[in-house]
Amino acid sequence: MRTQHPRDASPLAALSPAESARLMAVIREAALSRGRLPLPARPVIGASWDRMLRLGLDPDHGRAPRPLGLDELERRRRQTRLAEVLPTLHNGLLDAAEAAAHIMIIADAEGRILWIDGHRGVRRQADGIALVEGSHWAEDVAGTSGIGTALAVKSPVRVHSAEHFVSAFHAWSCAAAPVHDPRDGRLLGVIDVSGPAGTAHPTVLSLVTATARWAEGELRLAHSRELEGLRAVAAPLLARIHGKAVVVDQHGWIAGVTGAV
Repeated sequence: MRTQHPRDASPLAALSPAESARLMAVIREAALSRGRLPLPARPVIGASWDRMLRLGLDPDHGRAPRPLGLDELERRRRQTRLAEVLPTLHNGLLDAAEAAAHIMIIADAEGRILWIDGHRGVRRQADGIALVEGSHWAEDVAGTSGIGTALAVKSPVRVHSAEHFVSAFHAWSCAAAPVHDPRDGRLLGVIDVSGPAGTAHPTVLSLVTATARWAEGELRLAHSRELEGLRAVAAPLLARIHGKAVVVDQHGWIAGVTGAV
C-alpha cells in the first residue's frame, strides 16, 4: 500500500469538514485498492491503514467481539486509576462535548470503553455502531479510530470521517489522547470526544490533550501525597537505623534516606 508522498496533506486542513470528508473517502478507496493516492493520508492515518491491511481487517465492518459483562465492566472501573480523575475529566470535557453535540468517552489501555457521557441524541446514534460502555475499540477490532489509534501510537490523535478505516464509522469524527500513570509511565487508557463528522472542529484535539495532561497532573499530585504519607511513617524507623537505608514505594520512588553520602 502506498501511504508516503513527498507532498504535505495540509490542503485538507483548509477544507470544510464536509469537503475534507469527501476527499478523504477518495484517498481511502485509493489506499484500499493500492492505487495512486490523489493526496497522501496524514502519516498517522496512513500508518494505521497499513496496520489494518496487514491484519486483514474488514474495511466495512471491522470485528465484533462480545462486549464486557456488567460484572467485568464494574471490576475494571474499580481498578483503574482513571476513576480517580473522573471529576477532572468531566470538568474539562463534558460541557464542551454536550455543547457541540458530541460525547465524552473514557477507555482503558485495552480499548474497552469504561464510561460514556454527553449529548443524549448522539449517545443513541453511538449505540448503532457499538460505541457503548463495555465495547472494544482497539485498532485490531474497530480499525483506525481516535480510541484505538491513540492507544496504538500512545499520542493524541484526531480521526475525521473517512480517515476511519471501517466505513461504518465515516459519519463520525473523534479526537483522543492517552493518559499515563506518572508513577511508572504505564498507559492507563484514553479520553476521547466523538460526534457527527459534520459538526466536528479540529481544535477539539487540543482540548482533549490538555485535559489528559490535567488528569496526569492530578495523578502526580496524588502520588506526591502518597509519598508524603510513606515518608511520615518511615521517618521514625529511619531515625533508629545506624547506617545507610532507603525507603522506596512500590514504583521505586524514594520516600526517605538515612546515612547516604
